Amino acid sequence: LNVKKNTLRWKLFCKSALMKEKAVKMIVHIIAYIVVGVLSGLLAGLLGIGGGIIIVPSLFFIYTIFDVGVATPMHLAVGTSLAIITLTSVVAMFLYEKRQAVFWHVFKNLNIPLIIGGFFGVFISYLIPGDVLAKIFSIVALLFGLYFLFARKVHKRTKKPEKILVIFLGLVIGSLATLLGIGGGVVGMPLFIMLLRVPNYSLIGTAATATFITALVGTLSYLITGFNILGNPHSIGYIHLPSFFSIGLISMFTVSFGIKLADKLNVKILKKIFAVALIATRSEERRVGKECRSRWSAYH
Repeated sequence: LNVKKNTLRWKLFCKSALMKEKAVKMIVHIIAYIVVGVLSGLLAGLLGIGGGIIIVPSLFFIYTIFDVGVATPMHLAVGTSLAIITLTSVVAMFLYEKRQAVFWHVFKNLNIPLIIGGFFGVFISYLIPGDVLAKIFSIVALLFGLYFLFARKVHKRTKKPEKILVIFLGLVIGSLATLLGIGGGVVGMPLFIMLLRVPNYSLIGTAATATFITALVGTLSYLITGFNILGNPHSIGYIHLPSFFSIGLISMFTVSFGIKLADKLNVKILKKIFAVALIATRSEERRVGKECRSRWSAYH
């Protein structure tokens, strides 16, 4: 009789401990979503970059550490990040357009290359090892970040950029943006300054617009390419719906706070923040890139 009682007590204890563990994981999970949503929205409004530098590594960490039960965590992290960025960037673009702070002239020859580059970025992920691309981008991000962090003055082109250069830049921005799930602003902003002669007052709004275009293309691509993939519950394609709705809705409401913060900071400080963001991108890619890209390549 005592043995049965002890066995029953042990089962109840284990069940209680398991429930507590699940509750703690759920609470931490929710807190993580809130923090990522707030930070990504602030970055979208402050710098026009969408917040992918935070979303991708954070989602991959959540999917793997908290054992969400998905089969392709890196795919979901990239695809879901682009879907979230689509929401935040369209809000940022709309708010900056109300201020007439989007340099639409630059998109005259940039729109189509951005779209083609966006689709191409998803396509080449199936052909080229992701770890190689991640290393290349991390080096470029580090170089741009160090330039803006230590350069006293950003030199712009005095001549109007050639059409072929604009097309090439659009392809590069679109490809890297969708491949890494970070949106086009983080890649495009230094190029907007140095090569495309985008005025300072419309720099962030223009970056947000480029981010929206590339993120929308990337979202549609990852939605289609992952549609028949099994093993990812609560997902459509490579978009994890709980992450998308929770982080996306929170980030949409914090975009305006990022814009207000941008009003209080001068251009030099914004450039320094952007430099830190680029260096952070490189650091995050280096930290999780090896494991992420190996998993990415394993499915292709």
